[in-house]
Amino acid sequence: MAFSDIKGQDSIVKYLRNSLIKERIPPTLLFVGKSGTGRFLTAKTFAKALNCPNVKYDCCDKCKSCIAIQHNVHPNVNIIGRNSDVIKIEDIRSVINSSYLPVNEGYRVNIIDNADKATIEAFNSMLKYLEEPPKHTVNILIAEIAELLPETIRSRAVELKFKPLNLSFIKEAVKRKGLSDEDAEVIARIANGSMENIDSLCSEDFLKKRKSFITSLLGFLLNEVTISALLNHWNDFAISNNPKEKTRSFFDTFSTVIKDILLVSILHDTEHITNIDFLGYIANRFAFIEESNFQRIYKLLKEKESALLTNANPYYILLDALFQVKEVIR
Repeated sequence: MAFSDIKGQDSIVKYLRNSLIKERIPPTLLFVGKSGTGRFLTAKTFAKALNCPNVKYDCCDKCKSCIAIQHNVHPNVNIIGRNSDVIKIEDIRSVINSSYLPVNEGYRVNIIDNADKATIEAFNSMLKYLEEPPKHTVNILIAEIAELLPETIRSRAVELKFKPLNLSFIKEAVKRKGLSDEDAEVIARIANGSMENIDSLCSEDFLKKRKSFITSLLGFLLNEVTISALLNHWNDFAISNNPKEKTRSFFDTFSTVIKDILLVSILHDTEHITNIDFLGYIANRFAFIEESNFQRIYKLLKEKESALLTNANPYYILLDALFQVKEVIR
């Protein structure tokens, strides 16, 4: 992957290439945005460009250095936090302890994925390291929510914000997998600007289970489906097995349905809804709604989603939210 392979993030690519051309490489970069928008791909591509001997201001993606970085075996590139729920102080210490002068006159690149999931101790250790990083070292922090990082760390980094990917770009990518135009449109809207889990979203099994769950969710809002039946449909549909991620995904999906109902029934906006395949159902069954009630539900769901940042039991938070929604729609 070269810079030309990074789609939808032109301003970020331009900044990184200019930093190479001008030889003004920031010691710390913070890539912020939704997962699946190219943050990690861009980090690895920049690491390649900093170490590629064949191409100036980019990478060839063919040399020994580029191939080693692609396969995570280059001595100059260290990646932590990629598949972690939390970054501990031991992880940061491993970065610090393995820091040394880069080989082959390249750059040492430390990529810290999910940096916003670090512990307080890890943040403190990270701060000390970022204050005086070794020469020819670039630290790339990747985070979804920049506000979860201490201001002392954010102030030492150049923050680059990754935009959600264009709807038409995702739709075309999905169509190349052999799906119909209609299914590709549905998946592109569900993806919400991210290519994360796109292979799972494109499966026939996912589309079938999603339709069943959204139907159940709309029935719940019409007082036609019980909480237990709704949760059974969700457990069958949910992708993640992590309790917090699973519950967050529930609130996110529920929120999009509420937003769709408000868009169609109150604003008569059919262009910007997420669940486009349920447009007819929503227009028919939710033609006359109490706007304030659905606004209350939307606010409630967002509050409960924020509560997941605490150490409370995600399942209790979910049940409490559903019981409160029941009180609103009765």
